[in-house]
Amino acid sequence: MPPKTNLDTTRLSTIVEDYAAQGPITRSRAKQLAAAAIPQPDPTKEKRGITARLRPSARKADAADAADAADMAATPPRSSLVDAGSAFPINPAEAQLAVQMGQVAIDNVTQHSESPEGLHYEIAPSTPIKSSAQGVLGHAQKRTPLPSHIDRQKLQTKSAPTYENAKSSRSLQHAQSPTSGRDNAWSNPEQESIAIVRKKSDLIAQSSLDISLDQMLAMTNPTRSTKKQITKTVDEIASEMEDIFSSDSDRYKFTEWPGTDSLERVIYGYFSEFVLFVAERVKERHLDTSGWQMVLPSRLTDYKPSDSNTTERLDVSLFLEDMHKEAAALKESDYADMFAIVEVKRRDSPAEINNALSQLFCYSQNIYINQLNRRFLWGLTIWGSHVCAEVMVHDKVLVSSTMDIRKAEGRKQLVSLLVHWSACSTERLGYDPSMRRRELTRVADFHGAIDKTIYDIDCYDDATGKTRTYTTIRTILEASCLFGRHTRTIIARPEDAIGDSSQEVVIKDAWAHYNANEDYMRNEIGLLRTVHETLKDRQLDFIYPKLEVGGTVKLNGATDDTTAAILNTLDKWETLKIPFRVHRRIVTTPVGHSMKVLADENELVIVLAEAMRCHQALVNDCGILHRDISLGNILVVGTGPNHDELHGLLIDLDSAIRTDGVERTAGAERSGTLPYMSIANLENLDMDHTALDDWESLLYVVCWVATYGVVSEDRRDPNDDIAIKLWNADQAKAAEAKRGHMDSSRSFEGDIIKHFLPQYRLLEELAKGLHQILFLHPECEGARFKSTTAERRSLLNQLKPSKNVKSLPTSDPLLKRSKYMNEIVSDLSEYLALAEKVARENLAN
Repeated sequence: MPPKTNLDTTRLSTIVEDYAAQGPITRSRAKQLAAAAIPQPDPTKEKRGITARLRPSARKADAADAADAADMAATPPRSSLVDAGSAFPINPAEAQLAVQMGQVAIDNVTQHSESPEGLHYEIAPSTPIKSSAQGVLGHAQKRTPLPSHIDRQKLQTKSAPTYENAKSSRSLQHAQSPTSGRDNAWSNPEQESIAIVRKKSDLIAQSSLDISLDQMLAMTNPTRSTKKQITKTVDEIASEMEDIFSSDSDRYKFTEWPGTDSLERVIYGYFSEFVLFVAERVKERHLDTSGWQMVLPSRLTDYKPSDSNTTERLDVSLFLEDMHKEAAALKESDYADMFAIVEVKRRDSPAEINNALSQLFCYSQNIYINQLNRRFLWGLTIWGSHVCAEVMVHDKVLVSSTMDIRKAEGRKQLVSLLVHWSACSTERLGYDPSMRRRELTRVADFHGAIDKTIYDIDCYDDATGKTRTYTTIRTILEASCLFGRHTRTIIARPEDAIGDSSQEVVIKDAWAHYNANEDYMRNEIGLLRTVHETLKDRQLDFIYPKLEVGGTVKLNGATDDTTAAILNTLDKWETLKIPFRVHRRIVTTPVGHSMKVLADENELVIVLAEAMRCHQALVNDCGILHRDISLGNILVVGTGPNHDELHGLLIDLDSAIRTDGVERTAGAERSGTLPYMSIANLENLDMDHTALDDWESLLYVVCWVATYGVVSEDRRDPNDDIAIKLWNADQAKAAEAKRGHMDSSRSFEGDIIKHFLPQYRLLEELAKGLHQILFLHPECEGARFKSTTAERRSLLNQLKPSKNVKSLPTSDPLLKRSKYMNEIVSDLSEYLALAEKVARENLAN
């Protein structure tokens, strides 16, 4: 059964402005109300501010966004098991399979052959690469006028505003998304079949690590005094259980554990009774013992959680309960309340074991989606009478040795696991103590009351050593993958200003890879500090993210939250080949909105020009190259009394590198988001990533939006068979397609421009101009190799996933283009500024 897709309309509560007064729209109700809720545009008030478009009415805005959700995909499916930034050692065959399935192609696979474990692939790596310090910053070359083949008159064609086609009320579902790779198409995402998800799960399962049960129990890290209590409790409960097994009593069904011929649902009841038996005995002994809780089974088995929008049904789930609650008062455990998922299979066979693990991985992702405060997850798999415990950390799954319930030793081991869970701190159970979940707030909805969870989040600043607390307003991006960075993006306010919308901030919470050779100034927090210090006195407000707070998350105010903090109780955990991650939390302003709020192409051009103005400031003044220009990383900020002054906010420095001559880690590296990655980046060519690659990405953004539409009414059917779809294929296919499409004006206009929506005349001329400047320079014209068939075949043989290109034909125009970088970037900037001027004139008229 497939997990959630990424555009989950049941989670429209994330866009409610005032969570205390307004209720979210349920999926079915939103669809019914969408058409009626959208107000008709007012022809007398064509020019409206961003706020007016976003939220004239919270309910109407929600309904409008529900309609948009049906035809817009800003992210890959939630069922993706690997998030951007994951890293795990796999062999070339596994990597090939992952690419074929589309799993890692979109997440930027990078080879690190120097890894101690051998061949090592990394998804959306954060390791800096070698780059030219002179090319980007050097502006000694004389500025040249725009090439004569650029037709200024065409660019200055007045394209009529299309406000009549724009929704005047447009809400914000993915307002701030500081993670790249989640806006690959404005189209309707198809939910992946469970077969595909299982294949991906199987791929991950091949990287799972087997550890002993004793090692897993050690992860609960009880204190010395608690260990004594645990040992005594386990011995007493296990002894009582064996007395029951040896008697003829039929009071407990688990004494007759079913055989392989029984149905799975029979095992559900037997297991639930086993867990409840242990919980009741724990409560008898530790009712008033500080720090203890009960581990209980859900009231229902084989059920669909109410906060799931798919048809998936869970076998059994476990939740934690206060010792003073009735152990027998079981409740229906939703994903928002679950501690762990239990997946059951009736037979002990390799296929069943594999299926159990696959489904556990798939369903556990939903716990991350619904619980902001989960750092890692626990789970159980049962096949026949055998039970295994699993710990799912950010890059690996740790699987315990088997516990056989039909044997006294196995029963005692399961009792021991349940008692350890009951006695350990919530931090060791995978919860984040710096995110405190408030009691569920009941808010009104069309169908009655529903639950909405809010959190108080502590954000530590490593520059001042102080901690600020914020209260969440809405979640923009959940950690929807089993593995990876687990990036979450949250709109929040200071806890003492919860009613003041002017103090809204964006919190980005992620588990970033730690590079031992990385100094402070190279991680995203350090880069943001550099940007703020350099640009704070410039007239560049609202186009770059200002760092308010940034630092490593502190556990209980003291310990850095890292991979080591999770695994440090395992003996020699460093030898387990698990990548080292650091949990970082960043608070920035202003709060930007998705480009879905834009009304027409003129506003889009203005926003893109503002964002690239920020890009130039980063390069020229801060010595920072962004390296991930994409739809998801350019947001809209409205200022002024009516919020009608548009700015383009360039976010996400996860992939950014310094260009100031500081020595960087050697080795080629891909960075960016399909389908906007440059050709050189896609092919992993042995050449520095420069500003030209980012400008090339801008061209692809323009082409993508001009093809698929700016506003919902203009959007093209995502199933249309057009050439640009190849840009969203795997890296090799996308690179080959782009070389062909960009090689000449004829191929560009015939393959790409031809499919632009006809009303986008300004975008068409902008795309033509950017293309001519980038690819038709007199000294490096074209994008194809100007070489013989034999030379090209030799080069293509080097472009396999397991190899990097170490040499290029001197006739490659992309290699030649880098010699004229300063001239080309200058022309691009001037041309985009001219397009912005035309767009502003169009809006004024």
